[in-house]
Amino acid sequence: MIKNMKNTNIFGIVILIVFSSGLLLSAGQSDIPEPDVLHEDYLQGNREEKSQQCSKEVASALGEECSFCHNDDVTDFTEKGNKAEFMMRAAMAIGVKCNYCHAGKGQFTDKLEVAAKMFKLSEMMDIECNYCHAGKGILTHEGKTAKTAMMLQKWSETGNKKCLDCHVEKKQFELNFRGWEILNAQKGLIGM
Repeated sequence: MIKNMKNTNIFGIVILIVFSSGLLLSAGQSDIPEPDVLHEDYLQGNREEKSQQCSKEVASALGEECSFCHNDDVTDFTEKGNKAEFMMRAAMAIGVKCNYCHAGKGQFTDKLEVAAKMFKLSEMMDIECNYCHAGKGILTHEGKTAKTAMMLQKWSETGNKKCLDCHVEKKQFELNFRGWEILNAQKGLIGM
């Protein structure tokens, strides 16, 4: 009896995912904030153009001098610069600038909370931001799947550890037994 109830719950979740995932993704019902506009020329161009953009936008958003991230010759990153480089790749993946989260030295915007959760999720699952994000408002196939699962699991309330109900830690979203069970049930429902 309990096993049948468990299977009924799994099939109910699968049916919900299959038939409503398109609606969920397009309805904008997520607590994940929309990013600011990132122009295509952000941190592009020759060395001088990049330097001007960095000093104008990056350094001001962080409230730091260029030497915070770069050595004197601007040929290598400092320890803080290595972290900034990772964060810049993340910013590019979601299509935002540094001021999306940073508002000066040691000050942050209200988006920091979600960003911090996403960075922890990225570390926990051993992936980079571009695994799910492909620019402003654009998700990869994996990102669409993750967003649907996050919404169904109330990620903004329950946090990252809920993801491990279906995924193996640090395996780039490899499924555990429960995850495979749900996926196989879904494949059976849609005739795959």
